[in-house]
Amino acid sequence: MRFKGTALLLVVALSIGAYVYFYEIRGSESRDKKKQEQNRLWKLDNATIQEISLSTASGGNQRITAVRAGEKEWKLTAPRALEADSEELGRVASSAADLSRESVVEANAPDLSVFGLASPQAKLEFKTKDGREYKIRFGNNNPSGSSTYAALEGKNEVFLVANYVASTFNKKLDDLRNRSVLSFDQFEARSLDLKSEKGSVQLVKDNDRWWLAGKERWAADSSGVNAVLGALSNTKLKEFFDEAPEQYATLGFDKPTVEADLTVGKDKAIKRLVVGLPKSKLLKKGEKPKPEPKKEKAKDKDKDSKKEDKDKKDETASPPELYIARDDSRKELFFVEKEFVDKLLKSHSELRDKALAAFQRWDIDDLTLKNSKGEFHFSKPSGSGDWVLGDAKKKTKWDAVSGILDALEKPVKSFV
Repeated sequence: MRFKGTALLLVVALSIGAYVYFYEIRGSESRDKKKQEQNRLWKLDNATIQEISLSTASGGNQRITAVRAGEKEWKLTAPRALEADSEELGRVASSAADLSRESVVEANAPDLSVFGLASPQAKLEFKTKDGREYKIRFGNNNPSGSSTYAALEGKNEVFLVANYVASTFNKKLDDLRNRSVLSFDQFEARSLDLKSEKGSVQLVKDNDRWWLAGKERWAADSSGVNAVLGALSNTKLKEFFDEAPEQYATLGFDKPTVEADLTVGKDKAIKRLVVGLPKSKLLKKGEKPKPEPKKEKAKDKDKDSKKEDKDKKDETASPPELYIARDDSRKELFFVEKEFVDKLLKSHSELRDKALAAFQRWDIDDLTLKNSKGEFHFSKPSGSGDWVLGDAKKKTKWDAVSGILDALEKPVKSFV
């Protein structure tokens, strides 16, 4: 009898465990997934979205339209044709396709203005390949600020969407423009020419190694060259220059601060960046230059030092100096920070490999050293990683040869 009671309890326990697992755990996951599907506003693949239009209250309700120009490429068509930030528009398309309601606030709201939907904070419209149009407006945030009121165009059902999702569509024109200084893959670069007050530098890539070209060919400092390429390919412009260039006496492109010319990829596509004058020195036609600030005398500096120390607490960091620039492949002009410009101001000697000898250690199989103590020949027998000395093939210490190679890789102080 005791055995039967224990077996019965075991069966009951297993039944409860099975119920908890299959209904509460696996069943809960299934119910959550079903609820998520039910809450989706529409079932779309973002790849089917061909056109997106946004307008926001913060952007003066200006209608911004972008159309797909390839699998991952987009272009802006309104308010005017502009280079687009394809990655950002890809994120907008993905968010638009996956839009879901968190909950319904009112099934038939008599007054949409209560939720900020009569004059919405943002409006999203998009079209898919089959010609269908989808429209939604976003209003105020709910009291907790975690969600945003929304409604489909032409309907009075008010529902909540996550605030972070709604903010995806609250974009101004500049947020969707191509902000890359120069668009290219730095690892596909084949040549790089730099011109500045520091001189002219020509670099070419050969078998994954950079070389300084000219009358003589010298190994380049690969890390230094990659730093320049990284700056060119990864830096984002600071702001756009949307004024008419002809209104200015000069932008400095006739005597650039720096010029960068590249060839990229197997087809050697040409990329060119020109940096002109600092923003502070741009003058419209007929405008007089601003007077240079007077240099303070040492006595005046001492007199005002206490006041300056006091004022430092209230001072905010001064904005970075900007330079006007252009990418020859597009029409719009833009500004870049001085920090970026400084990364391009490199001389021939600054980009030259400063190691005493340029080599890859794994390529070295023979080494001859001559000094006051004689001549020593080291070699690595085929298939062996050990170094041996002389014709006798006497095994030598690895550290000894490694030390010689270390010395050869030491940087020189300067070139003559």
